[in-house]
Amino acid sequence: MYMLKKLTLTTAAISLMYIGGAITASDKNIAYAENNTVPVAPASLQSPSEGKQPILGASVATEEQLLAFARSVNPDFPADLPKLYIEIGNTYGIRGDIAFCQMIKETGYHRFGGIVDANQYNYAGIGAVGNSKTNKGNFFLSPEEGVRAHIQHLYAYASTDDLPEGEPLVDPRFNYVTRGIAPNWQNLNGKWAVPGKGYGEEILKIYSKVLSTSAASK
Repeated sequence: MYMLKKLTLTTAAISLMYIGGAITASDKNIAYAENNTVPVAPASLQSPSEGKQPILGASVATEEQLLAFARSVNPDFPADLPKLYIEIGNTYGIRGDIAFCQMIKETGYHRFGGIVDANQYNYAGIGAVGNSKTNKGNFFLSPEEGVRAHIQHLYAYASTDDLPEGEPLVDPRFNYVTRGIAPNWQNLNGKWAVPGKGYGEEILKIYSKVLSTSAASK
């Protein structure tokens, strides 16, 4: 009983560590365990290890939102890519909407201009390393194959399962990935991109902007 009394919290503010620093929360924002002695942080204040965004899952953003957001930056953005990301993502159980945001980051809203060219249909920089124009990464035959390769590469990072039945392997670097090493988008930091600090978080920032986009604005 003495130890339980020592653990009892007053109504004073409680400092919780979250992402970049301390978040101060009053007792009314804290959920207590049944004995009213041990505080449990609500979902909005959970630590980074508890609040990471899984790569696997169903898309939330719509095709219309994805296209509207992309065209708000690049009016010439291809109309077929949102549908491909959602549909192929669903086949693999991958968040196609967030994979689309990764593509936006990698291609500069489909403007390219880096190592990879638009005619490679390489939307994720697969095989492209360094800054040399002689090492441009992999080429794919069509937008559909390029999206499928991207989704498969994410699948290699996020899952240890075999490819869905009937799906051809088109990602040439699939078997170079340690399977299941990155179940969350934040886990891609330092793995998909090197040094890659904040890589996953940058993708999720784009996704957050997508969610605030009205499809009617396209």
